[in-house]
Amino acid sequence: MIFSYEEITPQVRRPIIPVLLTSETTFIIYRALVDSGADYCIFSIDLAYLLGIKLSSRDNVSFTGVDGEKIEGFWGEVEIRIGGISYKTKAIFAEISEFGHGILGHKGFFDQFDVKLSYQKQTIEIEPHDILDQSDQN
Repeated sequence: MIFSYEEITPQVRRPIIPVLLTSETTFIIYRALVDSGADYCIFSIDLAYLLGIKLSSRDNVSFTGVDGEKIEGFWGEVEIRIGGISYKTKAIFAEISEFGHGILGHKGFFDQFDVKLSYQKQTIEIEPHDILDQSDQN
């Protein structure tokens, strides 16, 4: 799968791709930044509520944002669909709605795909690892 970088402003383009987040009852199309510096996938806590994902205080987690600010969130399980590929993963749901997009990190994204970012071509190339058999997903 090949995606183009998204234009944020006329001078700024980022590797943001569309993902489909699903639960047992609903789905949401969401934009997510491919971030090789992020350890985990992080999505807006608002999406957990919209998807009906139950979050528990015993599953809370703290992490530091890029600006050094401490952020509180919760672990939750979500199904992610990128192109025709679906898989379940644990992700962090936190108050990040001001970003306007989620974050795809090492656990939950890079561990599922081989990813090639081409700044010169402004493209993101994503190929599933051989261990994923797409016919068995879902």
